[in-house]
Amino acid sequence: MPSRKKIALSLVAAFTLPAMSASNAELEAMLIKLQKDFGTYKVTQEKKIASLEKKLSVSSDNKKSTPKTNKKKTTVAKKEKKQETLVAMDNNDFSSEGANIMPTTSDVVSTDTYESFSDLGLAASKVYNSESALSIGGYGEYRYRKFTNFKNFSSPSANKLRRKSETNVVRFVPYIGYKFNDWIIMNTEIEFEDGGARSDGTKNYKYAIVEFSYLDFLLDEKYNVRAGHVLVPFGNINLNHEPVAFLTSQRPLVESLIIPSTWHTNGILGFGTYEDFDYYAGIITSPDPGNFTEGRFIQQGRRGAKQLTDDVSGVARVSYKGFEGIETGGSLFYGKGTTPHLLLPTSDIDVSMFMAEAHANYKYDGWNVQALAVYGSLGDDYKQLIEHGDISGEVNGQYLTVGYDVLHNRNTSHQLYVVGEVERLDLDADNRTVNPDDYKYNEYTFGFAYFPDPKVVIKADYTWRDYRSGSRLADEESFIAALGFIF
Repeated sequence: MPSRKKIALSLVAAFTLPAMSASNAELEAMLIKLQKDFGTYKVTQEKKIASLEKKLSVSSDNKKSTPKTNKKKTTVAKKEKKQETLVAMDNNDFSSEGANIMPTTSDVVSTDTYESFSDLGLAASKVYNSESALSIGGYGEYRYRKFTNFKNFSSPSANKLRRKSETNVVRFVPYIGYKFNDWIIMNTEIEFEDGGARSDGTKNYKYAIVEFSYLDFLLDEKYNVRAGHVLVPFGNINLNHEPVAFLTSQRPLVESLIIPSTWHTNGILGFGTYEDFDYYAGIITSPDPGNFTEGRFIQQGRRGAKQLTDDVSGVARVSYKGFEGIETGGSLFYGKGTTPHLLLPTSDIDVSMFMAEAHANYKYDGWNVQALAVYGSLGDDYKQLIEHGDISGEVNGQYLTVGYDVLHNRNTSHQLYVVGEVERLDLDADNRTVNPDDYKYNEYTFGFAYFPDPKVVIKADYTWRDYRSGSRLADEESFIAALGFIF
């Protein structure tokens, strides 16, 4: 649209140039015509402006009221469970007249949305909520630990070393996600643990690994398909193991030694939401029984991404979210695995595996409570697994974590949880090992978790492990401090 200055100059030129040779009557006729033309022009422009304003208003209303197509396909309904941090900057906040084009530091904020998808972690779900095709996210954990008087190793020098202060980059984990379209999504997690990469066959636990890499085919809210190297849907922590998801400095031992978090393997899963229920069900490759170790159930049998096996297992998980702030659910796992016999290489040892868990989580009105109980067993020829000690045929464990945000009723977005956790582990429930009480203990943790931002947490704990009276091991006490973040 021409400016007022240009219109005025045009009128002056149109009037003065012909006027140099025109009579009074001609000038008067020219003036009337110009006034009429200008009035018509003004009315036309006002109609155009009104039409544009109407279109802008309708477009704005539609954006507010109409969900995007890909959201409908990719967002599983989560009524009370939605954990989200949405911070956005609207470009319309800066008008064209008199605006500071460069925003101040406080104006520069993220447009990312952090909302759990299919019970995955907030950062792991980033690709599902992203407006762009490519998504980059991740998390990290830094930790300090100091034992007061550790003496459970067989070597005095090893005990002395264990009592030294331990500092560690426990995990740095980037996520890479890509949307091929609104229903096919790739999601990958690459984990660097203990700050390094294992290049030999020793028990050096530093490594870099693809922890998951899969394709999701989002067909409908009720049924979708995930295929590739997947997180096994079992328990509380395995699907969502990011440091902002739990309040203690370390993941619960029950979900490390019995449920072998982080448990990832090759497989295909179906998942979705039906009313207030979320579910997973599928087929995965079985753990390798040849690597089972005394006191660690199936943990050491986890396989990497490259596998040579015909052994498969079934897994299923369901959770109910029909009440505000409450989630309840459970998981089942059953499968079989084979490994060559140590003494008879031409024969195989067949081992069946079973595990079941029930969990409940409550997050409301400043409270954050997590509870879980799990039972596991081995069958068939598991007693012939003698390479790594006496393997127990039954295990069970429970934990309860309770946190209360003391800043809940304050006018602040910060959170400060006072935390207590109790765990009970029986890693030799059928008493098969030489000294079963070495694998039966309680662990108590007390501390705090401070969130200066929903994506950053500072934790400090005092932990005490109490062995059974018949154990040959001494009780263990330690102080742990940790920093965690997602992005």
